[in-house]
This record gives sequence, C-alpha cells and structure tokens, in this order.
Amino acid sequence: MTRSQAPVPEEIKRDISHGRYSEAADALRGLVLRTPSSAILAALADVNLQLGHLGEAKENALEAVAADAQNHAARVLLARVRAALEEPDAALADFRAALELARSQKPPASEPITVPAHQALHNLEQLIYLERVDNLAPGSLLPAPANLRDVAQRKLNQVLDSAGSEIPTLPLGGQYGRVIADPPLALHDEPPPPLCLTPRNDWRDVVQAFTGEAKGIACVDHLLTPEALAQLQRFCLRSTVWRRPYPPGYIGASPESGFFSPLLLQIAAELRQALPELLGNHHLSYWWSFVCQHQRPGTDIHADQSDISLNFWITPDSANLQPGCGGLDVWDVAAPADWTFYDYNFGVKDIRAFLRQEGAHQTSFAYAENRALLFKGSIFHQTAATRFADGFENRRRNVTMLFRRTYS
Repeated sequence: MTRSQAPVPEEIKRDISHGRYSEAADALRGLVLRTPSSAILAALADVNLQLGHLGEAKENALEAVAADAQNHAARVLLARVRAALEEPDAALADFRAALELARSQKPPASEPITVPAHQALHNLEQLIYLERVDNLAPGSLLPAPANLRDVAQRKLNQVLDSAGSEIPTLPLGGQYGRVIADPPLALHDEPPPPLCLTPRNDWRDVVQAFTGEAKGIACVDHLLTPEALAQLQRFCLRSTVWRRPYPPGYIGASPESGFFSPLLLQIAAELRQALPELLGNHHLSYWWSFVCQHQRPGTDIHADQSDISLNFWITPDSANLQPGCGGLDVWDVAAPADWTFYDYNFGVKDIRAFLRQEGAHQTSFAYAENRALLFKGSIFHQTAATRFADGFENRRRNVTMLFRRTYS
C-alpha cells in the first residue's frame, strides 16, 4: 500500500465531531480509494466502529497499521475493534504495542513538566503507596527523602484546599518533580477469575427495570464476584495509568493510557452473555475510569456517546463519609438526536435550560461499592456531590463501559 501522509480533511473532522458518521464514512471511503493514508484509514476505522460495522472497521484498522506501523492512533483503533469483536488476546497485544509506541515516541523530559495540582498529588500518593504495599525501599520509585515527600503532600493539599473552581498548574522539574509529573508506567497484571459477574437469577428483573417505567435505567447491586472486585481494585491502585486530568479535579484512565486488562474485557463479555435482550446485539465501544481527588467535584452534567452505558463503583463503602450520597444523578430525558457530542458534553448551561424546558425529573442513586447503573447513554447524568475519606486508597473510583449497536 502507498504510504501516503494525507491528513483527514477538516470538513470530515467536523462531520465526525457532530456525529454525522454515515456522511463521514462515505467521504473517507472515497479518500481511501485516492489517498489511502494511515490517518484516513484510521479515521474510517473509528467511524465504522461507531456505526457498528465491525468487519469493515477491522479491515480499515489493519490497513492503517500496515500503512504506518508507527501510527499510535491506528494501533489503538485496531485494539478497540478487536475488543469489540471479543478477540481479547489480540486486543490486549495491540493495546500493549500502542503503549510501547507512545513511550518510544515521547521526547525526553529536560524542561519542567506542567501538571495540575490534583494530578501531582495523586501521582505522589500512588508512588508512595506502591513502595509501601510492594515492600520496596523508600526511594525505589520516588527518589526523594521522606521529609521532602511530606512537605510536598502538605503543600499540594494546601493548594487544593485554597483553590476555587480553577485548579492551578505547577511546573515540576528535577528528577523528583519529573517522576511525580510523569510516573514510570506500571500495569498490574494477573489472570482474571473464572467468573467475573456475581451469579444471579434476577437478570430478567434488570431487563424489566430497564425497559419498563424506569425509562432506560436499571440498578444492579453486587455486580462483580468478590474475587473480580478485589482484582479490579488492585489493578486501579497499582497501575500508573491515570494520565488525564480534568479541570473540576478528577483524573481519568483510558485504554490508550493503559487502562486495559483481561479482567475488564471479560467483564464486558459476561455482561453481553447475561443480558442478551439488552446487549446481545451490542459491542463494547469504549471504556474508562475516573478517580475523584481531594473532595473535588466529579463529572458535570452530560450524556454518553453510546446506546447503553454501564457505570459502576469500586471504592469500599467505608471510604464514603456521606452514606446515601456520592453516587450518580440521572435525569429522565435524553439528548436530542440533532445535538452534537460537544452539545451534550460541554454545553452545561444549554443542557440545564433544556432539562427545565422539558420538565425533566432527576433521580439520585446513592454510592455503594460494587453497585452498577445500566442506562441509555443519551440520558443526561452527572456525578453526585461526594465526600470521601483522605488517603490514596479511599478516593472515589468508578468504571464506565460504553456499548453500541452492532450491524455487521
């Protein structure tokens, strides 16, 4: 295949950002015939994944990787398509290859790295935690004496205590600062248990709740087996994959940053088997995890780019200082079909005005360890007000999985 370097035209990017996937796919197919660059093939793979055309998406992604083996985005898309097709071993291998690409393409840090204060505190706490639980000598991961660590934690907490809606960013330099800004990659790896979902006889009740008067929402307690829950908690605490800070004060982990494991893919596969009426003709499109930091707010009101979303919580109940709170607020109104991804994710004022106009009703689901909410992705929702105990292990952590309809 010709190694064209042609980029994706801006007008097609706009179609994709506005959710006009069919129009974007038609335009990209025409470009593939003329200038089959890795970037264009990867974009077509992404669009086809959104449209549920998994066979074509896999062909596009394979061709994109063949056209440019160093294209990180193409390798990630191939991994996501293979996850959607329930090819877990191949998907995990491609995710690992994408991580290696990202690491090899990262320029060496010579200047200070600027990071938000809440991410710096999270990274500092996690490195200290890893040294402790793995019985490593102090300084093995974080090359600084204990007194300097204590001072850094205290100052970061003070910064966050005094911060308003905007969290300040900090330039971190020197060996110690750069490790906090960009921790060494660690992925906690262990084989998943034979069964991830708790055996239950009430999956029909879940379907009835989802399709009945609840209007596309169902609550499931004790989602995971104790073994699967404990393993997922270990993975989140021990893996340094929390690489995307969000302005309100939470931090995200995505498949691109290393938030992937056999356990996560098995959970998704078992869900599709347990709920064939809801998920049998859907595929896992995307997933992530958020950790709320230092009493900062979580996600604001938004909708998901999915047909059905799963959101579940994994931090122990003992960390929740306000039992009955800290979960998810959900409205009984969905985003209009003509709204773009930006409209239903960032247009907060317009969203609230729209909900008032529609007379939407809000339901608050309380936080509970191992509780899951299954809901139509287009329904508006937000993280409820939270207050969790101090300490790295006590941060509120949730996992979200997005499912989209499969057509071919």
